[in-house]
Amino acid sequence: MSVFDRSYRRYTGELKGRWSRIWAITTSTFRVQFSGKKIIFLLILCNLPVISFTLMITFMAIFSPAMVTSFILDIFGTVDVAMYTVINFTFNPGLIFLPIVFICALNAGTIANDKKHNSLALYMAKPIDRIDYIIGKALSIYMVSSFVTLIPWLVFMIAFTLLMGISGSQFIDTLWVYLSTAASALLVILFLGSVVLMFSAMSNQSVLAGILSILILFLPSLITGVIASVPELSVDWLNYFSISALLTASIHVIFGLPEFETSFFGGFFESNIRGSIAITVILGVIIMAILLTINQLYKEEIH
Repeated sequence: MSVFDRSYRRYTGELKGRWSRIWAITTSTFRVQFSGKKIIFLLILCNLPVISFTLMITFMAIFSPAMVTSFILDIFGTVDVAMYTVINFTFNPGLIFLPIVFICALNAGTIANDKKHNSLALYMAKPIDRIDYIIGKALSIYMVSSFVTLIPWLVFMIAFTLLMGISGSQFIDTLWVYLSTAASALLVILFLGSVVLMFSAMSNQSVLAGILSILILFLPSLITGVIASVPELSVDWLNYFSISALLTASIHVIFGLPEFETSFFGGFFESNIRGSIAITVILGVIIMAILLTINQLYKEEIH
């Protein structure tokens, strides 16, 4: 007897809410992205700058507890300068490649693999529509991206405040640094994650989507860094095309333009472009990437 000749009873149970369905897409995608055997190694490698600073102050507190406060102040300065410095070590032109590779490698197949294996029809079956699918996939990318931004930054921040003996009213005074850290992480996550999501939606090959994402996000910083190393060339405006410079300038504004006099690193991470313009450019790219992703998936034919 043919399956098409059989009769089926319509499901009469209660369907979960829309956000429950979106969260199911998010968590299932997140589990797939973190299922590889080399994820831990890649995670440690891409967080190496933050891990190094965290271990440095921790070992200093263990072996020389009497000197830890003066040591931290001499190296990092005040808490806002310390957090700003550590964040920008992640996104300087030389090391920005690490978080970019992590985010692109794990997220490039988020939509591309579904297109490659013709799985979109399963997701798009009612009551899940395309915007639910996009939100679920975007949230999974943003969650993955937090493992090289928000989470390690907060770990360092907590270690820093504890080892400095900051508590009580002093801790309340540092809450704005926590908020600035979270805001900086959110901006970075939305920026890098949305670009990767866009390329994943435009391709049905995760490798191609990953390569394009890495090239677009890393090459401008590399090229502008090489040009800036030539003293005879005065091309500060080129930094508006550098992801590293845009993020540095934006985070500098978010942290309230911290002073560097007490820091060992001085003004090494001070930006030479306007932070307000940098934030505007980043927000513009985020909006454009999300709109292009939505447009691409609404044009996609489901077979």
